[in-house]
Amino acid sequence: MKHLKKLKQYIPDNPALGVTVSYLCDEDGNDWYENQKEFSPDTVKIAYDENGVVVAISKDISMLWPINLSVVELSLNEIPSNLSDSGEWVFDGLMLISREYTDDECRNKAEKRKAQLIEDAYYLMKPLELADKHQMSTVEEKRKLMELEKYVVILSRLDTSSDQNIEWPVAP
Repeated sequence: MKHLKKLKQYIPDNPALGVTVSYLCDEDGNDWYENQKEFSPDTVKIAYDENGVVVAISKDISMLWPINLSVVELSLNEIPSNLSDSGEWVFDGLMLISREYTDDECRNKAEKRKAQLIEDAYYLMKPLELADKHQMSTVEEKRKLMELEKYVVILSRLDTSSDQNIEWPVAP
């Protein structure tokens, strides 16, 4: 399996693709464009950062632009079914493992999710509030507004400071 580590920009002596193209080479001097043909078409290519965190995934090597990243190809049977490039996975040099978050990272992630859910609810509530304010709301719209308001209260009371296994309420 092909593995290019720590790809950085460089200027080749004889740029085959012209001078307007950005070139990359890995820590061993391997050119990104020249080495793309050595990747197998039936593998998954993973781009990861200096901490091993997966930031891009593709079966097509030409779809990656790994500046300041490393790229490794893995066989399909080495790829977890729930693999994503959302920061949840790490390549440890041999295999993909689920990333473990620090307590602070878990809290920050939970707080961001909580804030986004509240923002989404407010977005849905605004037209319902206007309809109610101008006495234009239907019975169904009033019911929906009340459900959304309760949902926001429940969200706002969620303690995201200690437990990463938060039971998130279901949006109405």
